Amino acid sequence: MRRMFLAMMLLASTIGLAGCQQIQQVVDPPSSAAPLPQARLLLREVDEQGHAGATLLKDTDGRPLAVLEPALITTADIASIALARTEQGQEPVLNLTMTDAAAPRIQAATEARVGRRVAFSINDKVLSVATIRGPFGKAMQVAGLGDPAAAQRMFTEITGKQP
Repeated sequence: MRRMFLAMMLLASTIGLAGCQQIQQVVDPPSSAAPLPQARLLLREVDEQGHAGATLLKDTDGRPLAVLEPALITTADIASIALARTEQGQEPVLNLTMTDAAAPRIQAATEARVGRRVAFSINDKVLSVATIRGPFGKAMQVAGLGDPAAAQRMFTEITGKQP
């Protein structure tokens, strides 16, 4: 199990996102679980141009944030989610592993959007807005989750499991 985790982290560190940057080393092996189907997880491009028909959300500060449809990543694209913490600062993060079927599509979509902002949301609540720094397909990391207790509640809301 630990060997598989280390292999996954090595692969993930070469793919890149991590709040749209390279995945950082985690301190201890996380437990992972599949997301609940009703946990509506979406990664959508931020609408910087004011397109008609964009979906209006609120960012983490409560300001309006328009996002484009369709989503780049949906709940169905995610094989598992793990709650972990970074080595630097002990910040809680969510490590997402995508399904094998979704990875090539996500790779192509993020490659075409390098330098653009994306919003990661759960049930239309924006958790993080970041800039894609490089393409990724199989794994990503979401940072900026707040304190560890809030991150644990979020993990439980998404997976139905305690970390």
